[in-house]
Amino acid sequence: MTIRIAVDAMGGDRGAAEIIAGALEARSDTIEPILFGSAGLETHGLALRETAEVIGMHEKPAEAVRSKPGSSLVTAVRAVAEGDADAVVSAGNTGAVLAAGLLELRRIPGVMRPAIAVPIQAQRGPSVFLDAGEVTA
Repeated sequence: MTIRIAVDAMGGDRGAAEIIAGALEARSDTIEPILFGSAGLETHGLALRETAEVIGMHEKPAEAVRSKPGSSLVTAVRAVAEGDADAVVSAGNTGAVLAAGLLELRRIPGVMRPAIAVPIQAQRGPSVFLDAGEVTA
């Protein structure tokens, strides 16, 4: 079974080249990265879905997602919603990724808020840190 990962190639502080390098490193017999980004990107053989817009790190998340539906970030999330990819990865505007996820993917019934998962190294091996924001009863 191959897992298809939609990769927002335009997000991140270090530019598309770093994102593409990471996607190339992740590629394997079981992982197929699909890049979403501007025409003319050097993909080194990875599939590219061309997009016309980019959401910047400084933009207001919900506003940017609504005003830029053709952005690399939103179209990567939409690929998961439409079944063209199994997961999405973005090093871009975190708030915009969450907003796109809420608009395009919706929430699983019973889930009140999305969480950000970050893998970290711990004394007993890898662990996952979840940031779910403020939780009130």
